[in-house]
Amino acid sequence: MAVADNAYSRFVQFAKIVLPLLALALLSTMFLFSRTINPEDAIPFADIDVEQIAREQRLVAPKFSGMTSDGSTITVTADTALPDATNPRRMAASDVNAEIVTTDGTQLMVVALDAVYDGEQDQMDLIGDVRLTTSTGYVLRSELLVADLQKTRLVSPGRVTGSGPSGILEAGRMELTATDGSQLLVLKNGVKLIYQPSN
Repeated sequence: MAVADNAYSRFVQFAKIVLPLLALALLSTMFLFSRTINPEDAIPFADIDVEQIAREQRLVAPKFSGMTSDGSTITVTADTALPDATNPRRMAASDVNAEIVTTDGTQLMVVALDAVYDGEQDQMDLIGDVRLTTSTGYVLRSELLVADLQKTRLVSPGRVTGSGPSGILEAGRMELTATDGSQLLVLKNGVKLIYQPSN
């Protein structure tokens, strides 16, 4: 019995020395054969400026909605929006889509590259390749469209081109208003119309 106890004791003493050495050898081979990591290769698809995000109070995919005094509903969505650092009542947005639905159900859809919202004037300047589409059949383009958010009123102070139910048109200024449940489109300054009667 003493011989068996001596053998077991020697095995335990042997294991206490060999097993930690074996674990140390395994760990050293892991570090020896591990490949070095290039920080430039990390997350190649994360093309963002973290410092810029931390500096700016940017809104991603914002959505704003409201109602004008004459009852039209307005919904504005954008890709991003950025408050003005000097005036918190102003905000710039990019890739803007606006939908106005008047009281008689007419839809006015506006798409623009950029927009600037002025909370003091309660208006939005839609800027860059602006396209206005109405459910009454008009598709108009301009570089600037000013939307009055207090009442249903869209004004393009510059050149407008597009088409309508009567044909192809061009003008130096456009104003669209909604009163008493109907829309009034006024074109001014060198209006040209190529009449195309419907078949």
